[in-house]
Amino acid sequence: MKHSSILWAYAACLALSACSSDKSSKAPETTVHNVFLVSPVTANGSFSRNFPGIVQETRTISTGFKTPGQITSILAKEGDHVKEGQLLATLDTVDYALAVKQLQIQYDQASSEHKRKQQLYAAGNMSDNDFEKESAALRQMAVQLEINKNKLDYTHLYAPSSGVIVKSNFEKAEMVDAGTPVFELMDDSKLEVIVDLPVSGYISHGKSNRYIGSSALLGDKTIDLKFISLTPKADNNQLYQLKLGVASRVPELTSGMNLIVSIASGLSSDSIPSDTMLEIPLRSVFDNDGVTCVWTFNPQDSTVHATPVTITGDGRHGIVSVISGLKADSQIVSGGVHSIVDGERVKVIEKTSSSNRGGLL
Repeated sequence: MKHSSILWAYAACLALSACSSDKSSKAPETTVHNVFLVSPVTANGSFSRNFPGIVQETRTISTGFKTPGQITSILAKEGDHVKEGQLLATLDTVDYALAVKQLQIQYDQASSEHKRKQQLYAAGNMSDNDFEKESAALRQMAVQLEINKNKLDYTHLYAPSSGVIVKSNFEKAEMVDAGTPVFELMDDSKLEVIVDLPVSGYISHGKSNRYIGSSALLGDKTIDLKFISLTPKADNNQLYQLKLGVASRVPELTSGMNLIVSIASGLSSDSIPSDTMLEIPLRSVFDNDGVTCVWTFNPQDSTVHATPVTITGDGRHGIVSVISGLKADSQIVSGGVHSIVDGERVKVIEKTSSSNRGGLL
């Protein structure tokens, strides 16, 4: 009897152990995320891409004297805004003035002598050859006198155009050679915007493009830009230089300022692939190990998968444009993208719930 009780107790322990083992080995239930889906919106036959641009002056002019000499005055300094024709610097004029005076005396004397020989020639007392030589010598002296007068004028350096002095290379009393740059003058009468386009931007560039510049420093103000040129050869970084002109004078715009250039294309859907004209919510985009992706929904098995996309736009209005990687008939997750994993089965919510007003999740 005692032996029977022991067997019964042992059987009971085994049963309890089996129940405990079954309970602990049961797999936890997988959480199914609820998601909202959206479809990309076609941008009505046009699309816009944003690129960084930099404002620069149309040209920088190196200004210098046409003749050598010693500088006697520097009348402009770095940062000064000068007008076209404004005097910037002068050279010592003593030697140049003396050379003009000397040649003037010689010319006046030769001119008087020439008038006397004209009378001899008219009276037939001088040959044609001798008179022609005398006349040629007088003309040569007149040319030399004009050259020296020009050199005297060249001792004054004037601004070739309106602009800003960005660099001054000499000081008073220094010697300077002819043609050596004394000032670097930035011509700010016209400004340009330089944009480096990638290959995709170069290929999609068309004649009907419209260019708009904007900057946080300008607030809501935008700048109309006009096409100047597009270099057909890429640099070492596989970028093509697009040069744009500023359509009208903008006082706040200065050389060196950064701009965001929006290139809006009016090309038809027959001219460019349809997947370059799609717009999606910014909240649908996430970073996947350095790759920009969206979650695309597979209706066959209700799973979502990370799909790499190329986007453009600053998302200022909560919308970005998709350049590549997405089809117009795709369905993507509209929010909560950071709580999902690749290949996960999800539950699609057809209508916005009371706890998700605005469809932000």
